[in-house]
Amino acid sequence: MTHLILISHGDYAKAMIESAELILGQQSNVTTFGFYLGDSVDQLQESVANELMKVQVDKDVLVLTDMFSGSPFNAAAALMQENSFHHITGINLPLLLEILMSRGEMSVEEICKNVMEIKKDTIIHVNKFLEEME
Repeated sequence: MTHLILISHGDYAKAMIESAELILGQQSNVTTFGFYLGDSVDQLQESVANELMKVQVDKDVLVLTDMFSGSPFNAAAALMQENSFHHITGINLPLLLEILMSRGEMSVEEICKNVMEIKKDTIIHVNKFLEEME
């Protein structure tokens, strides 16, 4: 089963997992990290590196970050030079749910491909959607 590492600004990563667990139940093989005001990007990177050393031994790893070019993204991207894992940024709850539901059946490569195919369907302009329904 693919191990997930979620990294975000503040409590977003933790809150997303908690929300996903309300829908899907308790999840294993998931680690979250938050980056807070006054935190060091180097310290965040070191914490994530330590987690990678623990979980990469026998698992595929998928790192999910909240936004492109933010500090969580930069910490993960820097670790990609010396560690083997997949990294998707711009995560939202619908995509996380899809990942959690498919990681027992799909390889990490298949999960990433699927996420990239369905990403546009996770954000909807509701006014336009309702107009089209009429």
